[in-house]
Amino acid sequence: MATRARLFVPQEKLGPLVVLDGAEHHYLVHVLRLRPGAQVTLLDGQGSQADALVTEVAEHVITLSASPVVRASCDPVQLWLLCGLLKGDKQDFVIQKATELGVHHIVPVKCQYSVVQVSDDKADAKRRRWLEIARHAAQQCRRPDVPTVSVPLSLADVLSQAEGQKLLLFEGSAPPLGQVLDSRTNADSPRAVSMLIGPEGGLHKDEVALATEQGFSVVSLGPRILRAETAVVATLAVVSHHLHLQGASLDPSK
Repeated sequence: MATRARLFVPQEKLGPLVVLDGAEHHYLVHVLRLRPGAQVTLLDGQGSQADALVTEVAEHVITLSASPVVRASCDPVQLWLLCGLLKGDKQDFVIQKATELGVHHIVPVKCQYSVVQVSDDKADAKRRRWLEIARHAAQQCRRPDVPTVSVPLSLADVLSQAEGQKLLLFEGSAPPLGQVLDSRTNADSPRAVSMLIGPEGGLHKDEVALATEQGFSVVSLGPRILRAETAVVATLAVVSHHLHLQGASLDPSK
């Protein structure tokens, strides 16, 4: 059976009759080559979706008939990635992989050792580009929502936003990440996990001290010094696996 096409569209376009143009028309008609009768799942990036049927394909617009909007199942635990601002393609890589691994909120952090800095006048343009990367990654991995992506923020501002169990990934001596996660019982399992990971040069000792003062637990991925982007993927894989194993107890419907 052919895989049903999926497309994120603005929430205001979801309805019984959906008319798409521009990039959305190009993707469905010229990339996926859909024709009348093709089935599409339309998503608003915030957890709402509708099944739709292509009814007409014109030169500049494509028309679909959509079923009523429904809410997709939501993850019971919100994942926050607070990652030191990285240079070039590394930041794009982190946005993409964090989306694929289920992060709900991505916050680039201005750290003392960040090689690159983003000026205030360019911050929103950067955020829009990162959000587009996240949207494409969410569409590819078939998740029903797109994570929020913030403009780069100072560490102090980021720490004040952190929610749930707070973890600081540290390259020095610290308890293993898996051990800290496993130490929590089902009864006190968090509804959010915030993970703070430094940039290429790691976190300055003063930044580590500030984070621990704000309730972050220092944890380790092992004896090897990992690249920042590798540490992000490894951390999210461990946390996601742990939450998957605890899924039954974390599901608020049970």
